Amino acid sequence: MNRNRITLSIAVRTAVLLAFLLLAGCRQPGASPGTPAKTSGESAPQKTLLVYTAAGLRKPVEEIGAAFYAKTGIKVSYSFGGAAELNSQILLTGQGDLYLPGDGAELKPIREKNLVDWEKDVVYHTPVLAVPKGNPAGLKTLADLARPGVKVALGDPRANPIGKVADELLESQGLLEKVNKNVIVRTPTVNELVVYLTTRQAQAAIIWEENYQAVKDKLDLVSVPELTPYIKTVPVVVLSFSKEKTLARQLAEFVVSPAANAIWTKWGYRPIAK
Repeated sequence: MNRNRITLSIAVRTAVLLAFLLLAGCRQPGASPGTPAKTSGESAPQKTLLVYTAAGLRKPVEEIGAAFYAKTGIKVSYSFGGAAELNSQILLTGQGDLYLPGDGAELKPIREKNLVDWEKDVVYHTPVLAVPKGNPAGLKTLADLARPGVKVALGDPRANPIGKVADELLESQGLLEKVNKNVIVRTPTVNELVVYLTTRQAQAAIIWEENYQAVKDKLDLVSVPELTPYIKTVPVVVLSFSKEKTLARQLAEFVVSPAANAIWTKWGYRPIAK
């Protein structure tokens, strides 16, 4: 896999988002291309909160956003991606309201710029070893990933937390160099790992347990006790440059509310006890 291609892809997607936001900033708030400007007699445009979210969290976060809109009438828009891509978007654009990375450790560059206004842990993120239904490669242990001919897909450690977890685990077990010989792809998001597994292009991948829940009819899990110490936590953060901090805080608190916890649980996540 060409890592320069992955880096370029992230840069291009970030540049596109930046251009869109800058263009939007040049128009009257709430207006879309070809929409006449609002006159003083018309109602103010509806407020929308922008949430940066790890790609693997997409389904529960979108459902939570819909529930928040039904309750408050406040719309939620999203930017989904790997941690490296999202951090670049946040730092480059200086726009947005909330951030939910796949691992609290990914907030480091955001903290260094003092962009965290409010924060709370939401759910646990549990890594697992997943294989296509029926386990065609017959994998039983972590060491089996190093067997000749096994097709392994892993996250890019420069782009997402699951890639870092995989490399740290394999390095700690003295397996990284051997397994790397079997790696057919390093993906910028965990969702792409799931695609490689469900389409049987890969025979094994380390993903989040919650991603497995959505496609468990197509995948199986291999018990790997060595992964237990690598359980992460997902935080929700109100960004300090948010122009709607009161509403952003309201949404952030809703993300950790009992109503949202029911949605997180539905999608296989384990909410953190408050």
